[in-house]
Amino acid sequence: MKKCTMFVMVLLVAAVSVVAQGQSEDATIRVGATMQGMNDTYIRIVTNAMEERAEELGVKLSILDGEAKAEKQVAQVENLIAQDVDVIIMNPISLDGCAPAVEKAVKAGVPIFTLVSVVKNQDKCVTYVGSDAPESGKIQGEMIIADNGTSGRVALIQGPIGHDAQIGRKQGLMEAFAGTNMKIVVEQTANWQRDQALSLMENWLQAGQEFDIVVAQNDNMAMGALKAIESAGLSDSIKVYGIDATSDAKAAIEAGRLMGTVFQDAAGQGKMAIDVAVRIANGESVEDVVFIPYLPVNKSNLADF
Repeated sequence: MKKCTMFVMVLLVAAVSVVAQGQSEDATIRVGATMQGMNDTYIRIVTNAMEERAEELGVKLSILDGEAKAEKQVAQVENLIAQDVDVIIMNPISLDGCAPAVEKAVKAGVPIFTLVSVVKNQDKCVTYVGSDAPESGKIQGEMIIADNGTSGRVALIQGPIGHDAQIGRKQGLMEAFAGTNMKIVVEQTANWQRDQALSLMENWLQAGQEFDIVVAQNDNMAMGALKAIESAGLSDSIKVYGIDATSDAKAAIEAGRLMGTVFQDAAGQGKMAIDVAVRIANGESVEDVVFIPYLPVNKSNLADF
């Protein structure tokens, strides 16, 4: 009888253990993220921080590369919905093109929020985690005026046309330039890519386009443009500015090659995205916008970054 009782107790303990294990697995927060393009230096910093924070918090995180294609990001959101994730994070490549992804998530009842950039139907997202794009452009413009005065010929290298940051950063730049004689003499997209900015700058220089200042909407493009300018022997007459404060941009500032950049806290954004996802998954309220501020960076304050 004692043996029988002991056997039953062992079975009960085992059953409780299995149930507890199942509850633990079910309690794991599952987060899916679609990123605009993993070949971008800044986005890689963001995703690395997301992965580190997810591991710290025990979050099951799946990160997908949108490869700079809005239609691919929409399809990825559909796949994440089918995988029954608890929360979706979208770093959209297009203000308009990625909007359908939000509609699909909302219809499926899966909370979705944007990271670093936004969509046109942002009001249907739970929140936005990132920085204020116009602020970065304005800071960049103010830095340029402080260095060069109120007159100059500017070549503007932009992100993908229609991208939230492309629109906002130009808006902020023009706000800073208002009332000055700073003139944009040529502008074109290089889609956040270093090689495209290098090729674009080579073409401009070979065509005899004249400008004194290059404004790149991210450091990746700034570094590509800088390489072309240096190869042409024009680094003494053309100044280059970027945004993001990536490690190679900071090294270029230290060396006196790049004039300035704007610090966008990529790691801070990545970590915050996971923190916000956890809060949403746990049913907690979050602000409509979670801003992480920009800061100007040049040789005078480089040590602070």
